[in-house]
Amino acid sequence: MMALLSPMTKKTPDPMSQQAAERRNLLLIGVALLTGALGAPLIAAAQAAPSDGARKINLSGRQRMLIQRAGKFVCLAHRSPQPQPLLTAAEKTLKLHQRTEVGLRAGDTELGLEPETNALVLKTLTQAQSAFQPYGEVIRKAIDDRAVTPSHVEKIADLNGPALIAMDSAVSVIERIYKSDELPERLAMLINIAGRQRMFIQKMVLHLCLYRSTRRSESRQELFRTMNRFSVSLNILKSVTPVAVPDEKREPLVLALSAAQHNWDALRAYMSAAPPTRRVQSHEGMLDVDRRAEDLLTKINEIVLLYEGAAG
Repeated sequence: MMALLSPMTKKTPDPMSQQAAERRNLLLIGVALLTGALGAPLIAAAQAAPSDGARKINLSGRQRMLIQRAGKFVCLAHRSPQPQPLLTAAEKTLKLHQRTEVGLRAGDTELGLEPETNALVLKTLTQAQSAFQPYGEVIRKAIDDRAVTPSHVEKIADLNGPALIAMDSAVSVIERIYKSDELPERLAMLINIAGRQRMFIQKMVLHLCLYRSTRRSESRQELFRTMNRFSVSLNILKSVTPVAVPDEKREPLVLALSAAQHNWDALRAYMSAAPPTRRVQSHEGMLDVDRRAEDLLTKINEIVLLYEGAAG
């Protein structure tokens, strides 16, 4: 595989049913995290009924994506001739992460979250926040300095993994706690896996950027592992959805998964191509990868909402 890593070798889903719409009220449109030339998908989230396990799995899972996304923007800003729009996007991402972290504990009516009462969930959320804190401080330092240094990028590479692992553990606990007769085990699993795909998309761009900035071999290896895990997870979603999702809500998901597969095939081929060296090393080349990844992220966001709606 010869990705943008030289010298290495190598439709639209239907709306939710009226019944689900009445139960969940209107879709709460998420925040557009990036302005300017990059553009950004909406991080959409359907407003949930109180104590909705699907909502908790979705938003706790989104935290994993936001961890990767904040680091990605800072890394992209490192060699950008105009870092401020990227740092602004990192700041918006960090604020959304912080708000969701508080909401998962204390509740947030606009996010559709009630206060958490389960002691094990609260414990794992505390552990996740403790692991995130030093990573978040690096992001905040780069934002406040209005410039990204090699030291910032190295620290992101060092601290990203522990922050992500801790949050992933918290999501697994939340999935186990909230699956029930009202939220069948397979649907809870599908919401978690689909939500994790959002994180994988951001993680791919982050580790591609980290490899180009630090030349760490572990970043290159992590990129390949993440690409493989995204492919495997997408196949799981496509295989399990026909047997786990109710008939009346299945077709929009099947169509959305097919569209996501098309986008992923194109992105994977683009990342695995061998463009001219100058373009590979350019900041514009990295931004082009990110734009394509954002298109895929938009489709995966739609899929997460469809799974959450199927649980209604």
